[in-house]
Amino acid sequence: MQVSTFAACFLAGLAISAATDPLTITIGSTAYFATAYQVSIAAASLAALAITKEVLILDFLKRRGRRDINSISQTPISLEPFFDAIATSDIADCGKLLVCHSMAKTENTLTTEEKAITKLFDNLEIINPNTGYAEYQLAAYAGSFKQPELCNAQYSRCPVSESKLGNMIKIADF
Repeated sequence: MQVSTFAACFLAGLAISAATDPLTITIGSTAYFATAYQVSIAAASLAALAITKEVLILDFLKRRGRRDINSISQTPISLEPFFDAIATSDIADCGKLLVCHSMAKTENTLTTEEKAITKLFDNLEIINPNTGYAEYQLAAYAGSFKQPELCNAQYSRCPVSESKLGNMIKIADF
């Protein structure tokens, strides 16, 4: 299941790349050109990471037998190195926009994939600014105010709409 889940996220990124235009970002005198694939890969990577965390927790539960879910949440799973890699490719802030909008939604309107993404940000009290994870924690924090317009203003560089990002990460058999 783990391999097929990642493959589905990767293929979703390829599908959205065909539907969106390339992006040019100018910072000072340097122009960065990003294909739609590069713009959308961060969102797909976040979804894959969220689903992988869920699979790891389920696998842990199976191996340990039935245990209190609170003891599972105390088990450290360091995802910071993965977020560093995602932050490097998220030059248009599409991954951050996805996180922000997922956190801005009410619990009953979240898709399964968006719920998995919100679970990546259980603790927003401690933010280490020296990691890529901090950028996404701040996006989650902005979304916690439940004001989607704040997400749109903060991450306006993303050329992909929130609804397209949500469709991109949908996995039929999850």
